[in-house]
Amino acid sequence: MNETTRTLTFAGIAAVALVAAYITDRASQPVQLTGYENVGKEFYPDFTDPTQAKSLRVVSYNEDLATLKVFNVEYKDGSWIIPSHHDYPADAEDELAETATSLVGVVRGALESRRKSDHERFGVIDPLDDSNTNLKGRGQRLTLSKEGGAPLVDFIVGKKVPEQSDQYYVRKVDEDAVYRTKLNVDLSSEFSDWIEPDILKVDRDRLVEILISHYSIDEAQQKIVYESDKREENVTVLTRKNSTTPWEMQGLDTATQKLNTADVNQLVNTLTDLKLQGIRPKSGDLAAGLKKSGSLKPKTQLDLFDLQSKGFVLARGPQGTPQLASNEGEVVLATNEGVVYSLYFGEIFTGSTLDIEVGNSNEKQDEKSEKKQDDSKSGDSKPAEKKESENGNDSALKTSRYLLVTASFDPSFLGDPPQKPEAPEKPAGLKEKPDADKKEADKKETKADEKPTPEAAYENAMKAYQSQLKTYERKLKEYDDKVVKGSELAQELNERFANWYYVISANSFEALKLKRKALVEPIEKTEGDPAKPGAATPPAGKPASPPTVNKPEPAPAKKPAPTKPAVKKPETGTPGKEADATKKPEAEKPASKPEAPPKAAPTPEKPEKTPDN
Repeated sequence: MNETTRTLTFAGIAAVALVAAYITDRASQPVQLTGYENVGKEFYPDFTDPTQAKSLRVVSYNEDLATLKVFNVEYKDGSWIIPSHHDYPADAEDELAETATSLVGVVRGALESRRKSDHERFGVIDPLDDSNTNLKGRGQRLTLSKEGGAPLVDFIVGKKVPEQSDQYYVRKVDEDAVYRTKLNVDLSSEFSDWIEPDILKVDRDRLVEILISHYSIDEAQQKIVYESDKREENVTVLTRKNSTTPWEMQGLDTATQKLNTADVNQLVNTLTDLKLQGIRPKSGDLAAGLKKSGSLKPKTQLDLFDLQSKGFVLARGPQGTPQLASNEGEVVLATNEGVVYSLYFGEIFTGSTLDIEVGNSNEKQDEKSEKKQDDSKSGDSKPAEKKESENGNDSALKTSRYLLVTASFDPSFLGDPPQKPEAPEKPAGLKEKPDADKKEADKKETKADEKPTPEAAYENAMKAYQSQLKTYERKLKEYDDKVVKGSELAQELNERFANWYYVISANSFEALKLKRKALVEPIEKTEGDPAKPGAATPPAGKPASPPTVNKPEPAPAKKPAPTKPAVKKPETGTPGKEADATKKPEAEKPASKPEAPPKAAPTPEKPEKTPDN
């Protein structure tokens, strides 16, 4: 080997050693960590204006039942709606603004993990990620979007940080890094928190009549069947004049019965605070008919099926004419605004919270008999509950009932309209006086004992008539304004009720469908009450007192002559002033002229004999 070859060999060995040393050095260096550079920075620094938020979506997952719940609110066509709940109107503007404001400037806290494999441990798996088969560790996905759908915020919110009440494990949807993050979001995905839950919104002080109708439907004959031949047992009517007067029941036997005020108050409270738990949309034709005419008139087979599926039918009434009826009767209430609400109670069904709110394919509508209703409240419903749970519903089963509401206007509940006064009749031959003579006549005063002339009497009557006419015109305007206002209110209510069947709790239904006997109670007689008024038996050995109440006073010790009045006697119309003894007694005047009773006790002429004498 020559010198050149040896040099090249040594150079090659040195180069290989140098490369090996470099590789060894690089391999021994710690791996550069990512994610820490974002600690303390905002998740979405470009989101600064909360008013940009026009939609909110909350997706949550129930690990116990393996069910997914999606709730979203959206501003569309000039109003807030809930797309996840059949586009039901939402009262969302303030709630969404508060939520959006709380998500502006949310900062990454301490970095907990950069690995996707840790997502289950922190509960931040995307609940909408179908590619991940884990049933545990799915978080809540919170998305705020601006108009058009572009996201402003898109978080996965996981478990709470131990011993930190306001901190959660959070990550962005498109990142694997998990951070401790402080969140002050008062966010609810409950349907009832985003709507007006009061169905009727009626003021209890305006209620003046409540009518409870008890009947059922013979589905084979499409006929309304009442429970009794007596109207008072089929229809319970409660009325009152205004909010300050007590409720009265028509047909109540006041001698032996009285109203059960506790149950009546409970009835009123339920009506004025009736809460909806869920909704179902009506068919378009039914909704349009109710908005237009204020009544439900199905025109197609689809309309009829839509009603019947919820327990509402067209059935023949007592007169044979078809009318809207429901499986469990109805309640009608009227206000002093003239608005009449009709509440029809339909099918009972059992389901989870999600079933009740929006319905699903497992919805049950076969509990039509009393036995099945009882079973739904007892242990017999456990097998059904297990089946529902296996199908993935989000909570224990509850019993609810469909409700259909309509509104109408009845002016009779406004009170009687004012009556126009009649003009006085002009005396025959009476000529119209010139204005100068009228003014001169007005200056003259008629003396108290002077009879007015026919002309003056007519003029006085005309003045009174003009005053009454002005009062009538004012009251008529007030009445007409009430008619217009009541009609408009009924129309507004029908537009709100038109699109929906409501779902109410079974407890609300039971409180509203009280039987007549539940609203009355017997009058308890006290021991001292006599069997008949005024017929008490006197004690033994003592004669009964005479029935007359004008028992004469005992005669004074010194009797005056029986045919003459007492010497001292007050003069008529002058109480306390004694008559002069020298004057002729007033009693000697003709008896045809009645006098005021004297203060001094008169001496009876011939007192009747009584047992006491």
